[in-house]
Amino acid sequence: MKTTQALRFLVSVTLCLIGSIAYAASDYRCVVARRISAGQESVDVQKMQENTYIGKEFTVERQTGLMAGILKFSSFTKPQIIDSGSKDNSFKVISSMRAGEGMGSGTSIYALTINEYERSDKKAFVFLVSDIVYLGTCKHF
Repeated sequence: MKTTQALRFLVSVTLCLIGSIAYAASDYRCVVARRISAGQESVDVQKMQENTYIGKEFTVERQTGLMAGILKFSSFTKPQIIDSGSKDNSFKVISSMRAGEGMGSGTSIYALTINEYERSDKKAFVFLVSDIVYLGTCKHF
């Protein structure tokens, strides 16, 4: 009898661990809803940028922070996961590119936050590329 109870307990714990590992490893598929520039842009540039980004998708690998699609970190730098996200915290990834690391002579900063803690299937995100901000929602896939 005790062996059966111990086995049931072990199976339950194992299934819970597998479920939480699978959830923690779920990647994101995101859609851009808005784009904001800190600087002045002409109406033509705004429209071109909106046509390029709004409604477009990108994905995020939750274990590495790598992005693919319309938005992504610089291919010259490696993203660093600051927080893998939970029911209490956002998923957060940062990266930077110093002068001479990529193409051109400028520097760039990148920061992605996905509100993993939101109870909805859709999680709000914000992605910062130097002085441009992209907003939208992500879902696990």
